Amino acid sequence: MTIKVAVRVSVFDTQSFLSCLSLLIGLIRKVADFGLSKEEVFDGRKSGLKGTYGYMDPDYMSTNKFTKKSDVYSFGIILFELITTINPQQGLMEYINLAATSGDGKANWDEIIDTNLIGESNPEEVGHLANIAHRCLHKIPKRRPSISDVTQAISRIRQRRLMKEDTLPSSRIETSGVLRRIELQQLELNNITSMRGYASQKV
Repeated sequence: MTIKVAVRVSVFDTQSFLSCLSLLIGLIRKVADFGLSKEEVFDGRKSGLKGTYGYMDPDYMSTNKFTKKSDVYSFGIILFELITTINPQQGLMEYINLAATSGDGKANWDEIIDTNLIGESNPEEVGHLANIAHRCLHKIPKRRPSISDVTQAISRIRQRRLMKEDTLPSSRIETSGVLRRIELQQLELNNITSMRGYASQKV
């Protein structure tokens, strides 16, 4: 399945974003309609906000000021959608908040992880990914990690996975198929950003 992602390239470092996505080997599920540039309309009036409801940074929605940390927030939503398969427009944040405030004071991501991931992926890896995603959703934008920090954190997950797979020939075969899927995804991202660049030049 090709993953469809539209990137706000005017602010976001596209190569860093591609790196983040390519590191999600074995954890990629599906992403659709992320960050599509369109004006939200409320009660028949244009809001001036550009983005897709559910993925948009609440701080951006309240201030109408878009920053790199706004994209970090959206990326965090994508990560949670990957591991939960819950649509951000159908209460994903409510599930995240409930899992993040479990009774023992620690996040219990097992409550919202997609059951199809159980047995397919390392629970510890999925938990680490959820922690990374949760940091991206911090209410205060300045306290969110940079996209390079996210890349490094996910890279460490991947490195540990690859070290384990070095001794498992069958895993290499499985991973190669996922890598091909990621290559197709990256081509689509490049096409999207190229089209947006062409459109902006015409304007």
